[in-house]
Amino acid sequence: MKFYAIVALLGLAGAVRLTDNSDPEGRNVDKTTWKDMHISGYNGADEDEIMDSIFSKYSQEGRTPSNHKTGQKLLMKDDAKLAAGTILEAAHKLEPAAVPGFLNANFEKAWNHFDQNHEGWIRYEETHTFQRYLQGGLNKFKGAPGSITDLASGGSTGSPFGPVSLKGSFNYNAAAEATPVGSV
Repeated sequence: MKFYAIVALLGLAGAVRLTDNSDPEGRNVDKTTWKDMHISGYNGADEDEIMDSIFSKYSQEGRTPSNHKTGQKLLMKDDAKLAAGTILEAAHKLEPAAVPGFLNANFEKAWNHFDQNHEGWIRYEETHTFQRYLQGGLNKFKGAPGSITDLASGGSTGSPFGPVSLKGSFNYNAAAEATPVGSV
């Protein structure tokens, strides 16, 4: 009976060894790469959570010239470039190797659009809008069926109310309701 118990334990030890996914030196290593990570459906909430997390990490509290805290979170220009690159990778907008080139080509224009007084910082509240502006056409929503930029399905080509008269009243165009929607 003891013999069978020992054989069973050795068999179990062998099974554990077969499922061991540690590296050759016996360390447990996470082999997950950025290609294995996906955000769910690009519905916007995932990207906002990624941006919140990263911009919170890179933002800092503003200070007065006498070094008193203002209570306002600010994102400095150098930190903004690092944060923007991290978001581009984390939200799978670009392959990691393409991020530096994209930032070199587009960051200054986007930054200057938001830091119009050239103060070297933007408010935390502006960071999401800044990132979406920087991403431009990389946004997964651009031209997506049912989105505001979807020009291929739904809606009429003109106003559903028809032409506006000089008296300020609208003539409703009933045919606008018959325009089929492609997909939403």
